Amino acid sequence: MDSRSCHLSPKTVSFHYLSLPSNLKTPATLFRMATAAAPGRTGPDSLRFGIAGGNSRGIFVMQRSDRQTGELILVQQLRGPQEVSVDVEMSEYVDRSFQAKHVARVHVLVSPYNF
Repeated sequence: MDSRSCHLSPKTVSFHYLSLPSNLKTPATLFRMATAAAPGRTGPDSLRFGIAGGNSRGIFVMQRSDRQTGELILVQQLRGPQEVSVDVEMSEYVDRSFQAKHVARVHVLVSPYNF
């Protein structure tokens, strides 16, 4: 209970695989990450969305689409065949205090074809 590194570790980790055609028109929304409160319970006061890793070429951006949802946006066309992975995270806060982090690894497989 007193371990800071344990408290800051992701509460959930998920893996997602997307296949895309070569040279997909940009910007394109590829993935959405959101939270929902269980019935009878309040959700977090605040959410922060970001890219945690795998975006060294600046191909993606993460932006908020509403109060509880963040979107991973492809901002540069990808020519296939290639594979790219990006880690996105959502952090929950209550009264400005960190509560939990959720991480999703999105693995994109780009086809050599435009269809």
